[in-house]
Amino acid sequence: MALPGTPGQRISDLCNGNHITQKELAEKIGVSASQLSRIVSGETRTVSSDILIGVAKEFKVSTDYILGLSTVSVRKSYDISELGLSEGAVRGLVTGAVDVQILNRLLEHRNFPKLIDLIRIYFQDTAAKGITARNQLIEIATASLSDLMKEHPEHRAEAKQDLQLLNAQKMGEHEAEIEKIKNVFLAILRDIKKDIDNGEQPGEAVTAAMFQAMRDALAEQKQNPLSIDDVAAMVAGQIGQLTPMDEETADLFQQLAKKMMKGIE
Repeated sequence: MALPGTPGQRISDLCNGNHITQKELAEKIGVSASQLSRIVSGETRTVSSDILIGVAKEFKVSTDYILGLSTVSVRKSYDISELGLSEGAVRGLVTGAVDVQILNRLLEHRNFPKLIDLIRIYFQDTAAKGITARNQLIEIATASLSDLMKEHPEHRAEAKQDLQLLNAQKMGEHEAEIEKIKNVFLAILRDIKKDIDNGEQPGEAVTAAMFQAMRDALAEQKQNPLSIDDVAAMVAGQIGQLTPMDEETADLFQQLAKKMMKGIE
């Protein structure tokens, strides 16, 4: 069933939403401005396939949306190569080895991109150097306490307690990352289980849009990877949680962490 509105009205809405004039659109798709104007105004009731495809490609929408056959503006499908999936991944989807319903729910969850980002950081060892530097800073502090115990035996009890506290703050190289991945993934699973119990269905019509959004997000993350400065600031922040530091001390810790990480490379 056709939806309210004409193809011309939808083209006009797309122009307005994308801040492009009808004249600019006409130039982009290779038609005269007057011809496009007649379509938008409704004077021309039929839209040629060339114009229809041109508008759809320009605004990255489905032709069904322009024709009023669908309320979903995003294309319902993308070329497999555009998704960046491996042959094995595609084979799993096509053969049914992967439960597509569950996959849809995972992909559509609001925190799935965050989960992917955490996994990427884990695989690339982005935060591992920061954890190593953090542990080394703790070792510096414990060494100072050990010296204090030797020089001032009367403070041995207090120093020993502080030593135990500091050593307890050490973490395995990937311990924090794995814990974060586990927590986010379990939270997603709990949300999905709740949706299933409530009878909510995944939005299959917009799954392709989710794929595209993730591709765009991951591309942006690759363009803006975490720098040594970012990781050093994170390390200084973590140390600051153990012991209060003023701005100058925090800056010195950050500089020290950067030097240590550069030495690890």
